[in-house]
Amino acid sequence: RHSNEETKMLVQPATVISQQSTMRACTMYSHVPPHQVRLGKTGQQHNGFRAFSSRHVARASRRSRFIVRASSAKQEGVQIPTFLNNTPHLRETRQFFYKDIADSIVRAVEGGEKRMRVKSEFPEMNTDMDVYRIGTALEMIRVMVTELVQDGKRVKICVQGSMGQGVFQGLPLSLAGVRRIMEAMDWGEDMLGNFINLAEVGPDQVQPNDDVIIVFSPTSIVGSSIIPTLEAMCETIGDRPVILFNPRIGDIPSSGGVMQVRGRQGRMDFENTFETVYHFRLLYNKPYHFPIYGALRKSYGAEWEIYKRKSITKKEENYALTPVTFKKEPNAEQITRAIRG
Repeated sequence: RHSNEETKMLVQPATVISQQSTMRACTMYSHVPPHQVRLGKTGQQHNGFRAFSSRHVARASRRSRFIVRASSAKQEGVQIPTFLNNTPHLRETRQFFYKDIADSIVRAVEGGEKRMRVKSEFPEMNTDMDVYRIGTALEMIRVMVTELVQDGKRVKICVQGSMGQGVFQGLPLSLAGVRRIMEAMDWGEDMLGNFINLAEVGPDQVQPNDDVIIVFSPTSIVGSSIIPTLEAMCETIGDRPVILFNPRIGDIPSSGGVMQVRGRQGRMDFENTFETVYHFRLLYNKPYHFPIYGALRKSYGAEWEIYKRKSITKKEENYALTPVTFKKEPNAEQITRAIRG
């Protein structure tokens, strides 16, 4: 599932496409002073950054309308990128989601949250869609981790290994090869092994000097639940922050009697100990993934927001924030009423 092109993109540092984006790129690589980052001919490398020609800069400026920023007024929400069914996404679209989730995580850790869960599920991050791109998920993790490291935190990223026994042993397809790609990624000079460490999911993987632990997409499979391993790991972590990134830990009943009624309440209670500090997903008429009716979003410290997608012309659309917000995640009926209202 992971092409060589995606792996090469992750191994290389972030791309600088204009002078205005230089400062944004340096946030991911704080060890490179902004004045040392220069642009040149296409394909040349300057201080670890790839330079683009004026043609690419012009194209980026034409697409600048997709760059979105949070409004200062809470009730105004954010300007969500448009045409999200067009894949691969624009770099500006990805950068919006990277920054949106990273800001919430940093504020949540600073706010003293201990058990957190985050979910970002636009098309390139949706494992149920054939446009799922592992490179986007790993780039998002890199931005999140870099922001935490810049605050002086030592971060450990945990990726689960094979689960089950015998012929039923396996690994979710969305996690196949992820650990190997992470080891080859560019995390910054002298970062990997010092401020950033990689490990598997398990209580024996936690070290005393780990300040923040991120569990990358923990996933239960048929015949084996990830929750007992997570539970043991969280007991070892204690009161340190732990973040579940795009978890899929719900019960998957099988003929083997695993994840049935027995013990379900305990698994649900454990799952409820995690606070949702960020959530974004598009709203469809399930089970279809088209058309997009809107979006559901929550950031740390804010309520759940519902956005309605409005098509203005064939080449123009926007997402309008509905007037009602929710303290808890709204159910299907509440979402439908808000979209139709």
